Amino acid sequence: MKRSYVTTALFTVLLALGTQISSAKVVVLSGLTNTHSTEAGAQISGEVQLKNIGDSEERILVYLKDLVQDCHTQASYEPIGTHSRSLGNWIEMSTSEKVLAANEEYTLKYNINVPNDEELSGSFWSLIMIEIAEPIKEDNLEYGIAMNSKIRYGIQVITDIGSSDAVDLQFSTVRLEKTDEGHVVIATAENLSHYLVTPTVVLELFDNKGGTVVKSEVPFKKVYPGSCKEFEVPIQKIKKGNYDALLVADYGKDLYGTNLQLELK
Repeated sequence: MKRSYVTTALFTVLLALGTQISSAKVVVLSGLTNTHSTEAGAQISGEVQLKNIGDSEERILVYLKDLVQDCHTQASYEPIGTHSRSLGNWIEMSTSEKVLAANEEYTLKYNINVPNDEELSGSFWSLIMIEIAEPIKEDNLEYGIAMNSKIRYGIQVITDIGSSDAVDLQFSTVRLEKTDEGHVVIATAENLSHYLVTPTVVLELFDNKGGTVVKSEVPFKKVYPGSCKEFEVPIQKIKKGNYDALLVADYGKDLYGTNLQLELK
């Protein structure tokens, strides 16, 4: 058996009908992304730490969903097995529902049983959904209509199988737009490999002598196999003119870069 490593990073809190996170009485202490590295045939153990910070008991529901992303549609949350790299059928969880007493902390445990198939490689992923069963009442809405809203957390579980050396990330489109503050380069990064990539995008502008005029960086985003992510790199307080530029996606082991010529008007 091979143990995994787990890292945490912000993913997404799903708030039905615009409910604010400040209303949540059950919170996730361990972060909203669990990442594992393993091999075919291994069993992985992981956990999600929860706490009821309210003064009354709360019942939670636990279930699985697939996160579906591609380059043409918005992200959606679908039944397990919807995409070919779903992890959900391999996950076993310690419970499907739990009542948390006031101030109680609870550790939701799960196992991932990776099939013993030597052809398995790449990133596989699904979501563990934590839903507070009792809806929050919103009694003072516009037009006097009372509505009930439920809070759900999506904890992303990612498993990388095998070596992720062969990563292929490219900029499929790059465009320049003018804003009130200056300009912004909008670049779409497309992941053509089988592994999740988390690049940081850096834009460097040069003057006619090759000196750096400005260097801008935007934080990393997850780009799933077969999907795209848009990065917006701001360019501010730069005088009008023509500039050579280098746009780079830095994802740890490798860099992918493209040369640009920008006309700032």
